Amino acid sequence: MAILAIGDVHGHYEALLRLLDKAGYGDGDELWFVGDLVNRGPDSAGVLRFVHGLARKRVVLGNHDFSILVQAQRFPGNKLQASTLEVLQADDGEELIDGLRQFPLLYADTRLQTVMSHAGLFPQWSLEQGQAASDTVSAQLRGGGYRDFLREIFGNLPNQWSPELRGMDYWRFAVNAFCRMRYLNEDGSLNLEAKDKPKKTKGLQPWFSVAQTCGWRQLFGHWASLGLRTEGNIVCLDGGYAWGGQLAAYDVENRRLAATLSAK
Repeated sequence: MAILAIGDVHGHYEALLRLLDKAGYGDGDELWFVGDLVNRGPDSAGVLRFVHGLARKRVVLGNHDFSILVQAQRFPGNKLQASTLEVLQADDGEELIDGLRQFPLLYADTRLQTVMSHAGLFPQWSLEQGQAASDTVSAQLRGGGYRDFLREIFGNLPNQWSPELRGMDYWRFAVNAFCRMRYLNEDGSLNLEAKDKPKKTKGLQPWFSVAQTCGWRQLFGHWASLGLRTEGNIVCLDGGYAWGGQLAAYDVENRRLAATLSAK
C-alpha cells in the first residue's frame, strides 16, 4: 500500500486522474490532499465527487474550500464564483459542498511523524496546539451553528498570535494560519498580503524559515510561486498547475515525488 499526497487540484478532475495513473495509484493505496480541491479548474464537482467517494483518504481544508463553503450559504452581499455555481447546479452539488465541513485543518500521522495542512503549521505552535486549533474549528464547522461561524470567519485580523485569543478571534487566526499563511512580519504576526517567491520579497520571513516548535515533517500546498519543494522536512506540493505549472503526487513513505503532470 502506498500513501500519495496530492498538491492543490483546484477543480482539475481529469488532470487528477491522469496524475494518479502516472503515479501507479491502485485501489489499496491511500490518498492525502493538501486542500484547495476546488475553484479555478473546469470540474470542481468531479473532484469533490471523487474525493468523497474514496475509501482511503486524508483531506485538509484550503482557503478555496472555505470560500466555496461560505459562498454556498448565499449570504447577502456575497458573490458566487462561476466554479461555485457549477457545483451548486449539479444534482448533488449542495451535498458535495456540505461534505467539506467534515474535513479538518490539520492531519498528523504519528507513525510517519508527518503533519499535513494547507498552508503550514504556525511556527509558534506545538503539534498539540495546532491539533487543538484544528479540532475547535472542526467543532464549529460540524455543529448546528456552522452558518453563523461561516458568516464571520473571513477577515485578516487578528494576525498576531496570543494564547489569550478566544472565540471568533481564535478561530479566525487558526483558519488564516492553516489556510492562508505564507510570510510572517518581523514581529511574528501573519502577513496575508505577500504572495511572491522569497527571493522577490524583502523584509518578511517565510513561515518555514522561522524556528519551528514542531519538529515533524510538514506537507503543505497553497504557495504556487514557491513551487514544488520536496527535500527535507518542509515539503511544498503546490506546483501551480492552475497557473500553467505542475500537479504533483508525493510518495509520503519514501519521501520522493511519485509523479508530476504539466499543464502545458
